[in-house]
Amino acid sequence: MNTTPSATFRAGRLPEQTDDHFLGLHQAAPVATDAALLTEAMVSKAITRKAMICIHGHVGLGKTFAVNAACRKLAPDATVWLQFAQAPHMAQIRAALWDGLALPGPAPVNTTHICDEQIRQALAANFRLLLLDEVQHLGPTALEYLRDLWDRNSKSAKSLAIVLVGSGNTRQKILHRNALHSRVHRWQQFSPLTPAEILTVIPSYHRLWNGVEDEVLLWIDDCAGHGCFRTWANLTVILQDALDDDPNLTFSKDLVRWAFSQLDPTTRFPGQVGPDG
Repeated sequence: MNTTPSATFRAGRLPEQTDDHFLGLHQAAPVATDAALLTEAMVSKAITRKAMICIHGHVGLGKTFAVNAACRKLAPDATVWLQFAQAPHMAQIRAALWDGLALPGPAPVNTTHICDEQIRQALAANFRLLLLDEVQHLGPTALEYLRDLWDRNSKSAKSLAIVLVGSGNTRQKILHRNALHSRVHRWQQFSPLTPAEILTVIPSYHRLWNGVEDEVLLWIDDCAGHGCFRTWANLTVILQDALDDDPNLTFSKDLVRWAFSQLDPTTRFPGQVGPDG
């Protein structure tokens, strides 16, 4: 199996589309859900208006996939993609911005005023779409720092758009920063796939689901999927691995029941029966 990265790593670079698929699922296809189409429209408005937008919702619903896809389409060379672990220090944030903007040498983190001025100048020199994922990990100081970067740019160069993406308490964190909250131009909250979307989206997502009866798809969603795209992706990986490992196996409800057993039992309803009992 080829494990060579799909492209040369660069700090701040958007992940490749294949990297967005859960566990690198082979032959998974991007699907244009209503939420993903809205995300693309939101990112387009952020670029046009040089605005800040926020996209939030529970984990596993496809936020990051949709945002990355929109940025690849609309601003592939201008996007600076940043993601931080829990409670990053400001030195980490400055260094990530410095590297993402391809500024020369290491970030002068011991002289923050010089570092900040260089970052502001780089943001003013050319249009940038600053994409921050996992915003729920950012603290008040980091959020205010982002607001200040956008504020200063909006009063002069008008060359910066910011997309904030996060789960958990992302909206609450921004809401508690009144100055930042008042500057967010548009909001999108991701929700689980509806039953109607399951029937249209999942068969297009992967060949494993081609031809599977609607009743079976809805049964799977009731038992385990719950409209969560990542759970559906995980089930697809489990089933595809089983079929690849044993050529004598075929897709069946019994195989799906076995796949359910591989999931955390607190996230599924094993007692539910399928449409044929």
